Amino acid sequence: MSDEIILYDLPSKQGFAWSLNPWKTRLALNIKGVPYKTVWVEYPDLKPTFQKLGIPPNDSGPYEYTSPTVRLPNGDYVMDSRKIVDRLEALYPTPSLHLDSPYQGRIEQFLPKFVGTVRPIFMPLVPVTFLNPPSKAYFEQDRERAVGMPLQEYHAKNAEQAYRDVEPLWKELAGWYAEHDGGVWLSGGEISYADVMVLGLLRMLDRLGVAERLWPLEGGDVLKKVYDAAAKWFERDTY
Repeated sequence: MSDEIILYDLPSKQGFAWSLNPWKTRLALNIKGVPYKTVWVEYPDLKPTFQKLGIPPNDSGPYEYTSPTVRLPNGDYVMDSRKIVDRLEALYPTPSLHLDSPYQGRIEQFLPKFVGTVRPIFMPLVPVTFLNPPSKAYFEQDRERAVGMPLQEYHAKNAEQAYRDVEPLWKELAGWYAEHDGGVWLSGGEISYADVMVLGLLRMLDRLGVAERLWPLEGGDVLKKVYDAAAKWFERDTY
């Protein structure tokens, strides 16, 4: 069995990684310097591809099969970004991503609220900005069913209010980064998986052009420094 990990990621028409959840795993691999290769899988191909590989479905959540998924060097398949990082920490403990950070629980509770708030902004932009035709059709049908209207109508009705609603959350997130003076990351000088979760979101918002509306808000200067500090780990995004 190859020592190289396989990362199953969602493709874009630009050829780069875009989705916040696969970015969590990609960043973890890039930070740890672990050898891996990317296999791109379109949205409607996730289920048949993973079923063919014998991967059991997710035991919770709305979707049976999701990205990120990885194949580890021993042949094990792991789906779900948190389950993946648990395995990566066990296999490659250095450098640590500090899953025991006191910020880990905070970020795990906070990000769903943040993502839910900005969903009317980013979700309608995803298919037109990133997705190839098979994934675009799948994504639009699935998400329009979820929100009960065409995505562009959802955006038109809700996006500006969402920008207003996210301001206190943006400020709150930035405030956690300002709780110390020992470095750019949540815990100071060493990046943690809590930071990785934030960075995956910031990367997607930046690629969508949404971050340009967020950086000028209160706390945006702090979060922009965090984002820029991860530049070297964002470089590998096409393979």
